[in-house]
Amino acid sequence: MFKRIWLSLALVCLLAWDGRQPANANPAPPPRYLIVFIGDGMGANHLQAANTFADSTPEYQGWTNTWMSTYSITGSYDPVIMWDDFNAPKQSPTDSAAAATALFSGAKTANNRLGVSADGGARLASIAEWARWSGRAVGAVSSVQLSHATPGAWLAHNDSRTNGFAIADEALWGDPNTTGTPAIDARYAGGHGLSLPPPEVLISGGHPAWNSAAYLNQTMVDKLQGESNLPGAFTFVQRIDGSPDGGARLLAAASAITTTRLAGLFGGAGGNLEFRLANGTGASSENPTLAQMTLAALQVLQRDPDGFALMIEGGAIDWASHSNNMDQMIGEVFDFNAAIQTAIQWVEDLSTPSDWENTLFIVTADHETGYLTQSPGVFPNQPLGEVSERTLNLEKTDSISGLRASWEDDGDGKIEAGEAVYWAWNSTQHTNSLVRLFAKGLGAEALTQIVRGTDPVRGSYLDNTDLFPVMRQALGYTHAVWLPVIIR
Repeated sequence: MFKRIWLSLALVCLLAWDGRQPANANPAPPPRYLIVFIGDGMGANHLQAANTFADSTPEYQGWTNTWMSTYSITGSYDPVIMWDDFNAPKQSPTDSAAAATALFSGAKTANNRLGVSADGGARLASIAEWARWSGRAVGAVSSVQLSHATPGAWLAHNDSRTNGFAIADEALWGDPNTTGTPAIDARYAGGHGLSLPPPEVLISGGHPAWNSAAYLNQTMVDKLQGESNLPGAFTFVQRIDGSPDGGARLLAAASAITTTRLAGLFGGAGGNLEFRLANGTGASSENPTLAQMTLAALQVLQRDPDGFALMIEGGAIDWASHSNNMDQMIGEVFDFNAAIQTAIQWVEDLSTPSDWENTLFIVTADHETGYLTQSPGVFPNQPLGEVSERTLNLEKTDSISGLRASWEDDGDGKIEAGEAVYWAWNSTQHTNSLVRLFAKGLGAEALTQIVRGTDPVRGSYLDNTDLFPVMRQALGYTHAVWLPVIIR
């Protein structure tokens, strides 16, 4: 009942804003499920490194697959220049806000914008909102803060990704000024109205007791805790200092049949769940794993008979890549892969309402981070060298480039001719390199039929804006012609 009331209010607001109801806003049953995994910053060589270290390839990498361009509205992808000029992918790279907005709303925008047009004048409807309008449940899971760029673009709209408090309020409760206003704190600014109904599930890092960054505050935690288990409110689970059972407590809350909405807030000093390393160490048991967070979300969302749309982000893959830390990056990819496998098992479990006939399952990245290649200045189509515990221990800063690499150093801290190099980071920032896109299930084959261009090395590719209409169709919207929905 709670969801239906909010749905009615949201459609009334939509009519007031846009002058029309979304076409086919209430598609007929059967239920449909959309599961989207975003490996933030995860380029092709990130996957190669993890696969080489593990000496295995995850199941999803054998699915229907293609390549995807990720540039923002001010960037570009020229497939010839990208392989003629090594530095070309580093020019005017996208940020995560613009990339996630393109993925989830189907429209390019400027860096720093979140779910709004490049000039900030128009609000872009996300696939999560289309799921809401069809009566489906909505959820988001991230290993970083819930108001960070990727979950923010899934659930909110703001002039700037730095307005973390407004983004968090909108993501949790549908109103960017639920717990404060710009007059109280500038981080409550930049909103573009209500996003209703609010989601059923939101589980992330960013707990302010561990992280003082500008994404979440204690007022929000107090509200979640005070309302926990009240009718229509979130059941709230949080990290507890000294309690090494974060995952178990989260799953217990999700398993309770009375739980129809679930919020989980965890994280560490950096805002993310503490980095998992390649050998499996590093993570804190006070936090759940990304796989446990994913399973908890699925257990709650599956209670909606209309279906759901769920986004899961491996956000710290990007953070490790910004730091040029291969050990952390591989560990985070492993955590991401485990979460994907958990979701695959859920789809294939005969006791769940989902199967490959009614579910679209997508795995991709918002962009590449770190420009990871075989050695400095070598194009990224050349295979990496040995990736093992031994070579992880050889990674250090090359005094010539100022960037980290793994090589057999003669002791002078410089990569020189004759020294074996296993890999090198060529940037601490994002690039516009093509990323991988994997899909299975309802409508997956449509992704390989979209060709924006042909890369001389990678082959055919689509653009990140092309993902939105395929997701929208998988949810049951059957219009042959699609234009981005802009609510003014």
